[in-house]
Amino acid sequence: MAIANIHDRGSIERAYPPDAYAGDASANERRRPAVLKGVRITSAPDAAGDFAIERATQQVGEVPGAVFLAPFHRVTAQEDAAADPDPRLGYDAFVSEIIDAAQRFGYRAETSPGSGDARLRGPRQ
Repeated sequence: MAIANIHDRGSIERAYPPDAYAGDASANERRRPAVLKGVRITSAPDAAGDFAIERATQQVGEVPGAVFLAPFHRVTAQEDAAADPDPRLGYDAFVSEIIDAAQRFGYRAETSPGSGDARLRGPRQ
């Protein structure tokens, strides 16, 4: 697991480099993949903007727990038959998606229900 910062795109690029994006996006675009490849954001940014990120896989039908983002190329050969798409096309936009997701959805321990939380009371089935 790597620590990246929402204010430093370079830190995200080191944790998830363009070549990893290109390989994962190509694998995800294969016909009906059973497993998607991408990144998982395992913590929300702290006050300085640092958050935990890791390369990950997820079964297509799996219910996600942490935020999982799977890359796909923004332009495919079918959409632009005159030219092969650059395998890194869309990388900058994907890094922006990672930053967005980290800010909105990262796991925050302080908002997680504890043992005395009313949502956890009542009959169990």
